[in-house]
Amino acid sequence: MNECERLWVYGSLLSGFFNHVKVLEGRVVSLHPARVKGRLFHQLHKGYPALLSGSDWVYGELLQIRDFSSVLPLVDELEGYAAGGADNEYDRRMSQVFYQQDGAWLAVGAYVYWYARRDLGTKENPALYLPGGDWKGYMRG
Repeated sequence: MNECERLWVYGSLLSGFFNHVKVLEGRVVSLHPARVKGRLFHQLHKGYPALLSGSDWVYGELLQIRDFSSVLPLVDELEGYAAGGADNEYDRRMSQVFYQQDGAWLAVGAYVYWYARRDLGTKENPALYLPGGDWKGYMRG
């Protein structure tokens, strides 16, 4: 996998969810269950997750994307990200992602969208902490 072609997803871009179909379907070359260190929340009014820095394991999917340079702007728009943007909802950062191959955990770099606003858990944006780090499992309940 080429580092610049990797994206780690943990919310509505996961396989089987609406934004995966809308933005990524037909463009995923490979998909691996994977995890990052962080803290995961479900935003109750928005209906999608927020990832913050932390020490929990958060579970998602590591994707290798075909035609990555044309897909990335679509994902940026979906995530409310603009390079250098002062009011980004999410910031896209190269992050360490862990996935299993042949029984061994491997660490690779991939783009991850981290929640950037300071409103998480406020009256305007109530949030539920997901200590298990699995938004897909939470949504499928």
